[in-house]
Amino acid sequence: MSSTKNIRKTIHDSAQMLIDAYCAENMDDARLESELLYACAAEIDRVNVIADGNYNPKVKDLTKFELLLDRRINHEPLAYILGHKEFYNLDFLIGPGALIPRPETETIVDVVLNTIHEHPQFNQEVTVADIGTGSGAIAIAIGMHAPHAKIFAIDKSNEALIWAKKNIEKHKLQKQITLLHGDLLQPLNVPIDIVIANLPYIPADELQSLPKEIIKHEPDLAVNGGIDGLELYRDFSRQLPQHLSKKNNSVIVEVGAGQIIFVQEILLENLSSFNNTQIQIHRDLRKIRRVLEIRNNYLPDGQTPEGRV
Repeated sequence: MSSTKNIRKTIHDSAQMLIDAYCAENMDDARLESELLYACAAEIDRVNVIADGNYNPKVKDLTKFELLLDRRINHEPLAYILGHKEFYNLDFLIGPGALIPRPETETIVDVVLNTIHEHPQFNQEVTVADIGTGSGAIAIAIGMHAPHAKIFAIDKSNEALIWAKKNIEKHKLQKQITLLHGDLLQPLNVPIDIVIANLPYIPADELQSLPKEIIKHEPDLAVNGGIDGLELYRDFSRQLPQHLSKKNNSVIVEVGAGQIIFVQEILLENLSSFNNTQIQIHRDLRKIRRVLEIRNNYLPDGQTPEGRV
């Protein structure tokens, strides 16, 4: 790439390269990625990349930019290259070993925050467990907006927990969030009021159809849901009864498109001992039925399900 081209032309040509490499679906997305990569290389804000468009790039900035662009053309995720990702209007450190937070997952945060607010013990401490926490994005987003909640963030991957620890420290939530290493709910030794899970749900035979960014770079442990995509939900469901609070509890899970009824059946099979069960299904921004919420005994004393507004 020639340094005689100004920054605007450099960005345009780079965007076309991203489209040609099937790293972006359209020119708008490709330009955005190119601008963010150049901003990273030049250590400036994206707005300055746009404002300085008529100037020629500095040699050192262009050299670094070309290295970053080459990584992106080889389908390394943009978030891994930049080292961070926005989620729920918060900035998270991110890199290999942790699943990149997706916009559709913000739905589960909205649901959990509402569920915490409506918990019968809202004015007291509410315990929350985030199963498969990854980078810690869900747990941290909840902690930032529900400061009275006590949160346990669990993952089987030590690599993921390293990123979660960095993000907890970044957002100064060490006193509110406890990191635990282990398989699903097994590390817990206290009753949990609200259990959240965003488990791998991609069927094994569909993995190769995923974008190269996921196949080549994101952890298989975070996406591979087994033969039918539901294996971990079965294990998760079997562990639930011994870890849920007996008085009032809620289970909230994110699932893949078309899976919600099957996951509902799996969970209810192991929640049959609870009374006053309420089921709610929540759609994400694309109107896909993304989040399943099951509340048990989630009512103030003496109130029936029909009496709740």
